[in-house]
Amino acid sequence: MNRFRRISSAFALVLAMAWAAPALSQDPPTEADAGAVALASDVLDRMDAGDFDGVAATFNAQMQGALDAGKLADVQRQIEAAGPVSARSEPRVVRQDGYTVVIFRIEREQVDLDATVAIDAEGKVGGLHFVPAGGGPR
Repeated sequence: MNRFRRISSAFALVLAMAWAAPALSQDPPTEADAGAVALASDVLDRMDAGDFDGVAATFNAQMQGALDAGKLADVQRQIEAAGPVSARSEPRVVRQDGYTVVIFRIEREQVDLDATVAIDAEGKVGGLHFVPAGGGPR
């Protein structure tokens, strides 16, 4: 349980500019969503690969002010404490307040996470959020 609390604490680091998965209905992506889905997937791939400067380069100005590469590395270390990734779901997409919000379910050894990446109208990341799916550890 202590490990889960550390992981939850790490998620708090990204809450400053994060978008929680909205309560709105979530749809499979359309062709119009392809760029946002590709960017969101790239952000998660770069996080897994440790390319935190690359992730930060996708951020809009507000996100760059809130999260730097060092904080992203701290978050990723805490996420990795939940074990290796075993699967990533197909994305779900919602539109909210001018953002295209892409949500992936990431299955890890000890906990499933919902990873939410909000893309603004200029094609920049305006929100990044990781939360345990379904209320916590397996």
